[in-house]
Amino acid sequence: MWPVGPDSPKHLGSPRNIRISYVEDKLLELAENTSHITLIAQNFEPDQDGVNLNGKRILVICDGISGATRSAYISRFGKEDTGVYSIDGTNALQDTVLGLRVKSKLPDSTAVILTVAQNRYLLNSLGGDGFLNMRLAPEEVREVVGFNKDRMEFSDCIQSNPCLMVRKRPQDDFICPTHNTYFKPALDAKVGASALWPRVLEGLKLFDVDTDDLTGITAFRLSMAQRPRFTAELIPPTRSSSGTYGALLGDAASAIHFWPGRGLNSGFASAQSLARTLAERWTEEGRLRDSDFMRHEAAMAMLQYRHKTRAWRAMVTTDPKGNVVPIQQVIGESYRNGTVQNYGDLFLERLVQIRDRLGDRLEDPPSDRELKKIISRLSVQTLKTLVESEPWDTATMGGEEADFELLWPSQRQAAAPPAPPPPAPAPSPVPVQQGGTRRRGFAGIAALVLMAMAAAAVWQRGLDQMLADVQTLLGGW
Repeated sequence: MWPVGPDSPKHLGSPRNIRISYVEDKLLELAENTSHITLIAQNFEPDQDGVNLNGKRILVICDGISGATRSAYISRFGKEDTGVYSIDGTNALQDTVLGLRVKSKLPDSTAVILTVAQNRYLLNSLGGDGFLNMRLAPEEVREVVGFNKDRMEFSDCIQSNPCLMVRKRPQDDFICPTHNTYFKPALDAKVGASALWPRVLEGLKLFDVDTDDLTGITAFRLSMAQRPRFTAELIPPTRSSSGTYGALLGDAASAIHFWPGRGLNSGFASAQSLARTLAERWTEEGRLRDSDFMRHEAAMAMLQYRHKTRAWRAMVTTDPKGNVVPIQQVIGESYRNGTVQNYGDLFLERLVQIRDRLGDRLEDPPSDRELKKIISRLSVQTLKTLVESEPWDTATMGGEEADFELLWPSQRQAAAPPAPPPPAPAPSPVPVQQGGTRRRGFAGIAALVLMAMAAAAVWQRGLDQMLADVQTLLGGW
């Protein structure tokens, strides 16, 4: 679906979307077929006294940003800094995104071009089936509430939980089955009292979605914070116990604004980092120490910096005076200022430039005629908002990714037999004894490092095979 990038394996074709449930099923299948992994089908109940952690040397906390286990132990990991991702240096910038469950008729390549050409709508789909995400302006957020017809009262369940409001038939209203509340903007639209709902319908037109193919609505509140650490001692060791460490992984460690992606990538990478750490430091009888997690902390810091700075670029832009402003503010202002331009031509020009820049990296790109047909469906106001929201800042977002090989040599290199020693240097009248001693000293240190890494070689080869199995099960993805 997505354009071929510099890291895309050519034999696998274009990058594609995969349902997360499919990935989860394959990983579960792998775990069930691995002899040294035991799955225990029960809930873990966190407790402040540590009774449920007795005898457990490490607790991996990966139940999401609002999970019960994370909430119980998060204070052990230090206070997060919300000022890093804020406009005023204090309060974290928060985006509210409306998630629309849809079925689009557009080809994937056309949907990609339309998505990256603006910052108002984002289609994330598989074969057209998925979610059309709509970034809301601050005044639009106030409309996103539920309404209980029986009690005649408003509810913010769609924002706070968030709930998915669904309809089984096109003529039905969108209702939250848990709280029996209706999506108020759709109700208000019946009497012309909603400013938001017509803008939702414009997004459907942009991505060629019939109104009957809009089947569910939810909302997301997205913000980011800088986490100071990702591992912490939960229970100190005693004479009879080795104690327990906690490790944050995935969204529990570092939730990322999903607009530019990388959340699942970051989760996989954080798990790989912890696995490498434990493979290198784990012993049957020894205790874990703070220093054992030093490389893992460095890896997590790299992931946090790389993915969150990328995501921050998807939340803000720069105005003509050089001030950093939220994109949500730009979207809101596009409905208030009266500037008049030929926005249809401007948006078409942008779409053509993106299509031509991608070139043969994108399969079956749309023609000029097809792009003009899409533009003709949209109102002048919608085109104005799309143009002023600006395209994705891919030039700034791109660049080097987090490289774990800086922290851990390749496992294959570590497990490989040592290379034969180089031939002795020819005699020379120039005194080189001191330099030769330093080289031999370095070689001795390197040998000790390899020996230490070889202590976990058997387990590590199992890890390598496991990672290879994951790639095989996922079809090489």
